[in-house]
Amino acid sequence: MRMQDCIFATIVIVVWGINFMFIQFALAEVSPLVLGILRFCLILFPAIFFIPKPAIRWHWLLLYGTLLSFGQFSLLFGAISVGLSTGLAALLLQSQAFFTIFIAALLWHEPIKLCQWLAIMIAMIGLILIGIGQQDTQLSVLGVFLVLGAALSWAAGNALVKYIGPTAPLPLVVWGNVISLILFTLAACWHDGFRQVGRQIAALDGYGWLAVAYLSYGATFVGYGLWGILLSRYAATRIAPLTLFVPVVAIMMAFLFLHEHFNYWQWAGVGVLMLSLVVQIGGSRLMKRTT
Repeated sequence: MRMQDCIFATIVIVVWGINFMFIQFALAEVSPLVLGILRFCLILFPAIFFIPKPAIRWHWLLLYGTLLSFGQFSLLFGAISVGLSTGLAALLLQSQAFFTIFIAALLWHEPIKLCQWLAIMIAMIGLILIGIGQQDTQLSVLGVFLVLGAALSWAAGNALVKYIGPTAPLPLVVWGNVISLILFTLAACWHDGFRQVGRQIAALDGYGWLAVAYLSYGATFVGYGLWGILLSRYAATRIAPLTLFVPVVAIMMAFLFLHEHFNYWQWAGVGVLMLSLVVQIGGSRLMKRTT
């Protein structure tokens, strides 16, 4: 991986890791579906008036927004709103890496190399260790299932981006989310009621708007823009496991700012995840040199 792309990957990891803290801040003021409305309103306006539509058929854009945005974030926001800790939510969401690898192997027969299998096994151990560290907190079973559904939706979106092929990431992020705003608005009006949606938005304070702005501009434009570039340049089996480091950042933010418990099990899991990254990135190069 080129140095520039390594920097891009690092930025994505940090931006998405901090993202979970801001989700918690926003959900303290609005419901999950209203948060989705606000997020995608800021993504679309005024950008949609200045950024041209990508040369992609509408049905792909609609599917992109449905899978990668509405499916993922409606379930993720819902999981955190029912009590799942941000650290554990970030952890479980990274199961998308495994879903992505297996979807890519199934659809495009992308080979899963020995070093990638090893990296996956090591990463799973790291995730298990971090998960063990979460067991002294109250666990929301519903939240677990919701966030796993979000991970599967994200993985399907990754596969779609890979299928679409190289395209400008910013226009894709903007125009691909037209359907997301529509779906969140319809779902929120059905679930919360039209008047309640308006009341929640009107009551949002400065900190709430700051959280929404970060989710829109930081996590979406920066995070997904760079993520789209990486997916277009490298095999999904190589890129997807990098997001396993997002929960490391998320747990550190939760410990520092949300006062979520942080213990030795979680530190051990962080170390094991770092080892998996070394295997994932350096394993292929080592195998090439030895063959």
